[in-house]
Amino acid sequence: MTPTPANESVARWRVATPALAAGAVACIEITGPPGAITDVLRAIGIGAFPVGRVATRGLCGVDVGLVARWSPSHVQLMPHGGVFAVRAISDRIVAAGAVRCDDGEDPRETDYFPEARDKHEARILAALGRTRSPRAIDLLLDQPRRWRLFEQGSGPGPARDTSRLLDRLVDPPLVAAVGGTNIGKSSLTNSLAKSNVSIVADERGTTRDHVGVLVNLDGLAVRFVDTPGIRPDADPAESRAAVTAWRLVRDADLLLVCGDKDALPVEPPGVPSTVGRLSVALRGDLGSPVSWRPDIVTSAATGQGIGELSRRIRGLLVPDAALTDPAPWRIGGCP
Repeated sequence: MTPTPANESVARWRVATPALAAGAVACIEITGPPGAITDVLRAIGIGAFPVGRVATRGLCGVDVGLVARWSPSHVQLMPHGGVFAVRAISDRIVAAGAVRCDDGEDPRETDYFPEARDKHEARILAALGRTRSPRAIDLLLDQPRRWRLFEQGSGPGPARDTSRLLDRLVDPPLVAAVGGTNIGKSSLTNSLAKSNVSIVADERGTTRDHVGVLVNLDGLAVRFVDTPGIRPDADPAESRAAVTAWRLVRDADLLLVCGDKDALPVEPPGVPSTVGRLSVALRGDLGSPVSWRPDIVTSAATGQGIGELSRRIRGLLVPDAALTDPAPWRIGGCP
């Protein structure tokens, strides 16, 4: 089926592969009127590209990848999946006049899901294929009913703020553990992940690079990052790794600001005040802090507070009020 653009005058685009996640190959889709698509392809240096062709092309001087024109109104660009390459190509597409699909109607939805009865069911099917959060499943399956009630005038309308919170069930939020060295952040990460993903040792500076893992916290999948410990006497290699990790931390949805019975909680400089924070005392089996008051005390060694921490994180990122709101969910901000 040939996609029917929501806006007949401009090309629209989206990154079809997970956003802000590196991979072997990314996929950027461009849909819309044939002439508008051709204009975009010329502007980004690909030139005229006939329907039915799949070929390698230079992409914006950034990369070389596959280009496939499946129909007059549907093109896919497949560069290498590095985050910065995808971002640079996306910026060139925007500069060429294309409009991001996330800013409005996605023109391909019902074409890619012909079994869907309407655009709402198509979005639910797309979200079901992406989500890693168990809490999302029943909520997504109930959305067609909620949208029908709303459109019939017998149900509440969607709330933008609630929908943004629920979007975290589909696109995992970023949670970063920050704090001093040798206080148990890596042990906490391993405990939450239920696997040994971080190196643990009684030695300062063991974690030189940030370690990221997808973990299920009370039914919410989050990208959890264990960062290098903050200390003034770090060696140059450790300092460079820490600075790299701190750039990532500034984009976090939630910081776990960690300490223990002896170490005060500290965080890297420059983290916006809009980023949520939860103070966590680690290694609670060795004693509770006296000089500071944490929001929660945990111990990876005994399991103390680990379940409660998972619930607290989930509740801060996707509150119970959002999960129980009967209103329909605007997935990804779509109308």
